[in-house]
Amino acid sequence: MSKKVLTRLRKGEDLVAELTRVARENNITRGTVQVIGALEKAELGYYNQKTFEYQAHPVDKNVELLAGMGNISLKDGEIFVHLHLTLSDETGAALGGHAMEGCIIFAAEAFLREVKGAPLNRVFDDPTKLFLWG
Repeated sequence: MSKKVLTRLRKGEDLVAELTRVARENNITRGTVQVIGALEKAELGYYNQKTFEYQAHPVDKNVELLAGMGNISLKDGEIFVHLHLTLSDETGAALGGHAMEGCIIFAAEAFLREVKGAPLNRVFDDPTKLFLWG
């Protein structure tokens, strides 16, 4: 039977780091993650396919975390959470992107689900310059 974890994440902590901690504590090395809640501030990334670099977009205000969706795999033998976010501000305008370090939790509830099978390892993919499942 695969593991399923429903948890409240800690206020003031980094979102991706918290999800990684929960995955590590539950030894989930291959799975999916969903998260909702609110952030004190956020850091979103956009991967520029021409320059092969993430462009950071800071969101220096309180936002609702409408949907966070991602996966859990291994990168260099360590648990790695890949997460995309859809957020909204006080006007209801939506924005989104790749969750980067700097997404600070106000309140968040997460669901992590293990997917049985061989470990998914991220390896460098030369055409995209990204670490993708090998």
